[in-house]
Amino acid sequence: MNLISVDKLSKKAGEKELFRDLTFGLNEGEKIAIIGINGSGKSTFLKMVKDLEDADGGAIYKNRSLKISSLEQNPPFDPNDTISEHIFKGKSTHSTSSVTALIKRYEEISEKMETDSSEKLEKEFHDVMEEMDKANAWEYEDQIKSILNELGISGLNRRMSELSGGMLKKVELVQTLIDDANLLILDEPTNHLDVETILWLENYLIKMDKALLLVTHDRYFLDLVVDKILEIALPQSTLFEGNYNYYLEKKVEMDDANARKEAKAESFLRVELEWLRRQPKARGTKQKARTDKIIGVVNREKMVQQEAFTFKVDPKKIGKKILEITNIQKAFNDRKLIDKFSYTFKHYERLGIVGPNGAGKSTLLNILTGKLTPDSGSVSPGINTKFGYFDQNNIELKQSMRVLEYIQKTAGEYILLEDGNRLSAGLMLERFQFPSKMQSSPIEKLSGGEKRRLYLVQILMHNPNFLILDEPTNDFDIKTLSILEEFLLDFPGCVLTVSHDRYFMDRVANHLLIFDGKGNITGFPGTYTEYLSEQKAGSKQKPTASLVTSTPTPQQIPANQSSTNPVVTSTSSTSDKPQGRKLSFKEEKELKSLEKEIENLEKEKAKIQEELITFHSDFKKVETLSAKLVQTDALIDVKFKRWEELGG
Repeated sequence: MNLISVDKLSKKAGEKELFRDLTFGLNEGEKIAIIGINGSGKSTFLKMVKDLEDADGGAIYKNRSLKISSLEQNPPFDPNDTISEHIFKGKSTHSTSSVTALIKRYEEISEKMETDSSEKLEKEFHDVMEEMDKANAWEYEDQIKSILNELGISGLNRRMSELSGGMLKKVELVQTLIDDANLLILDEPTNHLDVETILWLENYLIKMDKALLLVTHDRYFLDLVVDKILEIALPQSTLFEGNYNYYLEKKVEMDDANARKEAKAESFLRVELEWLRRQPKARGTKQKARTDKIIGVVNREKMVQQEAFTFKVDPKKIGKKILEITNIQKAFNDRKLIDKFSYTFKHYERLGIVGPNGAGKSTLLNILTGKLTPDSGSVSPGINTKFGYFDQNNIELKQSMRVLEYIQKTAGEYILLEDGNRLSAGLMLERFQFPSKMQSSPIEKLSGGEKRRLYLVQILMHNPNFLILDEPTNDFDIKTLSILEEFLLDFPGCVLTVSHDRYFMDRVANHLLIFDGKGNITGFPGTYTEYLSEQKAGSKQKPTASLVTSTPTPQQIPANQSSTNPVVTSTSSTSDKPQGRKLSFKEEKELKSLEKEIENLEKEKAKIQEELITFHSDFKKVETLSAKLVQTDALIDVKFKRWEELGG
């Protein structure tokens, strides 16, 4: 069933054209990613699907059954709401579903019964349980609990204002996933999430049967989750019928074809212009037609190719001593983030920093650059060490300044390259996708991602020899990330990077510093993917750990060969069953209902297995039944684990 049809959609932002004649369809269960450079209109298009923006031309046709639940990059919330209140508010384009409202009511009554055992409340409890039975809401509630458990969200009575940025993103994610919708719209869902949550989300989206519209720069995520990629670009947007690896293969073919087409056009122009020079001024009809054809080729809309480039500082500027850290310690509110850490940086080192949110990664970077002072220990940079620090916080840019003017006034007219040549501010901006026309635009006209990219150019224009990048992949498009990666691979200085983006880290870091969240920092000699694989191998006895098989690094994937999708699994975090205490009223009721639910699910499983045998020759039927069997098995596991926790 078709959910959305987009027909010749066009949109401008002021004088800037975002896209034109955008045409494609989204069917039930399809997963489509939207990619394009910052400012190309990806988020604007998502707003148009949600009726928050009007089109300049064309139309979006929606099925009457369409129900949308969306995750925004910076979603609003009421700081006084509890986590539970926020989650059950619902965020789909229709009113909150009756099932969600029923579950919310059940949870509220259950909470009250912990302290109130009145007959009136018990009657309300039995009434709501009957309604839950009729609405078949228990399975839905179990899914919600499973998601909360997987994401480590507890204490549902905490206020939203008390949560960290990473936890806020997780709560928003739960609210989006549990809503009664058949289309999820996710705008940069992996930003600010730790890698364990990203792996879990990958697995969840792969298995779900809802349709998906996704904007993300996470290339491993794209390769695993989506089955189509829509590239928004001028002069023409293109739909690719495959994952990210397929998109790369086709882009190479398209670029080669465009290069041949462009070479043919240039050859035609040379011949025809020579013909024009030889002709007398008086021209006949045939001559005019030929002239018009030449003018058409001259005025053609060219496909812009990203020019490869190198940008190297002079290695002589880097001294023998680069940076020495000796026994530094740092704590906040009695929580130790860094405990007696020492390290001596070597020439051309490529270090990645990984660890859970709030473990102290950004704290270390701020200490190294002098923004924070350690509680003890010392940081000693070399005389010639020149830092370039790209941090998470958006720098305040003067909105009225023009793009080129900002770079010239904050970083200079040009930089000196390794070979002694000069690279002007304008050319440097062009290298990072700010064409000459855009350089005269005021900063206030730029998108959020374009402003971050401009800030990056300003840092690089200062010609540092020690680059520190704190979550550089947030808010950047894939093209900018590719340009930055190529630059870092050729950069003849030190690079220190904090990122949850596995693809980016695999390309730019060959050694890791691992933060455990308790102040300890250990080294790992390898890539991020290799580290995750080793974590998997060492976590087989730890049921709370997320597991992931090794994913081919970008360097390991041949251009003409699809990457093998890694198998991602995640186990529920379980607690020991309660011992030495009496179960609460709510827990006793839950324990009794679980036994019946598990029995019913086992019967359902047996029925599916019988149907698989009966319809073994019907491929589509087998595919549907197999998916249902996997879901039923997973639900049995969740309920059985909970039954064990309650002492069953």
